Amino acid sequence: MWQQGTWDRMSGPGKRAHAIVIGASIAGLSTARVLCDFYDRVTVYDRDDLPPTPAYRAAVPQDRHVHILMARGANEFESLFGGLLEEMTAAGVAKLENRPDCIHFGAAGHVLGTGHTLRHEFTAYVPSRKQLEWQIRRRTTALPNVEIVQRDVNAPLFDGERQAVTGVLLASGGDDEFVAADLVVDASGRGTRLPAWLEQWGFARPAEQTVDVGIGYATQQLTIPNGLIAEKVVVAGVSRTQPAGLGMLYYEDDTWGLTTFTVGHLAPPQTFAQMCTVADQVLPASQAAAIRQAEPLGDIAFHRYPVSRWRRYDKLRRFPGGLIAVGDAVASFNPTYGQGMTMTALQAGHLRRLLAAGSTDLAGELNRATAKSTYPVWTMNAIGDLTLHGNDGPSPWWYRPVGALFDQFLGAAETDPVLAEWFLRRFSLLDSLYMVPPASIVGRAIWHNMSLWWAQRGAASGSTRDPDPVPGR
Repeated sequence: MWQQGTWDRMSGPGKRAHAIVIGASIAGLSTARVLCDFYDRVTVYDRDDLPPTPAYRAAVPQDRHVHILMARGANEFESLFGGLLEEMTAAGVAKLENRPDCIHFGAAGHVLGTGHTLRHEFTAYVPSRKQLEWQIRRRTTALPNVEIVQRDVNAPLFDGERQAVTGVLLASGGDDEFVAADLVVDASGRGTRLPAWLEQWGFARPAEQTVDVGIGYATQQLTIPNGLIAEKVVVAGVSRTQPAGLGMLYYEDDTWGLTTFTVGHLAPPQTFAQMCTVADQVLPASQAAAIRQAEPLGDIAFHRYPVSRWRRYDKLRRFPGGLIAVGDAVASFNPTYGQGMTMTALQAGHLRRLLAAGSTDLAGELNRATAKSTYPVWTMNAIGDLTLHGNDGPSPWWYRPVGALFDQFLGAAETDPVLAEWFLRRFSLLDSLYMVPPASIVGRAIWHNMSLWWAQRGAASGSTRDPDPVPGR
């Protein structure tokens, strides 16, 4: 059973005095937004020089690559930062609605629901990472009790007698400067040093679950002549036989971000010509031709993402008081699925609910809530990576048959808009975090594939008899 440190000032009534967030990432800023309703003062420390306008940051090497704000994530961020979506749209951010011309979506070698209008509301947004982060940062900065400070945090300060973190030590060129806090939040991302700090303080390091994905990115900003591409989002994922994929998004400044990527530790394309070759392999001819007519802007940006990692803080029996971890410091998801920002927003929602309920075991309850929402998304991603995308690695025996069934499902969803809509809504985490189809959807997929098989068999034998229609059409 979880045991938190004996010193826990979170249990007192009313507002707490001071919270510190390490890292002005999207996770850190979202956490600061939540904390400002429960603390008199919130300080966010980041060692980077944060730009006053939308701009790429050297400390965020992945920000040049394509990002999409899924429908669930858009709703969650709007609940934190009211008016965010409307202002992003006013700034030119593309809004994807229930129209068949918005998106080309390829998954594991299958293209889903092309040309079909979704029956239910499905609204996603396509801000560049620099635009979204700036929009969130300026809203956070405007909060009266939140301050963002450019300073480097060396480490939290742990009090052994209290078994709790009591603040942070800031690098100052000589002796570290101590700043006291009632709560310290590690939002420092994948490079977090929290496991090492825990070990140094006499706690166990968390167990880690990993998936070796070996992703290499190459991203080029483009301008494409008007009228050549109707979609605002073009995605073609990798498959067992195609280790290269592509994502292309239309951004708020009338430019496109084109990211080509590889898995299995293969080198990504190194030139724009090689990126065009990938487009020829995975996209319809008209879209690939439009990319060849594009004008590249600036240099190609490269990035590697070797391993997805989930640090299981929820499994620890002991954890210091006055400390929590959020975002990629806990779980970093395969970025080619585009779900990371949404998962961060869900975690901020967990924190807000726990603080509002007056939790006396904040870290324990937050880690358990995060694990509950992480498990289904992590598991389905791992199944996709290890069975549909050709990555190697150990996995439970049941991953492979589940992956084979989903390959059959995606095949049916290519020509059945109901199945395509079910998958897209679940993939974007809108209806549920679990990618488990109900019996009606499973039956529809089986019937659809049997009908296609029967039609192909009839065509091969010269029969003109039509198969029974798919029920519910």
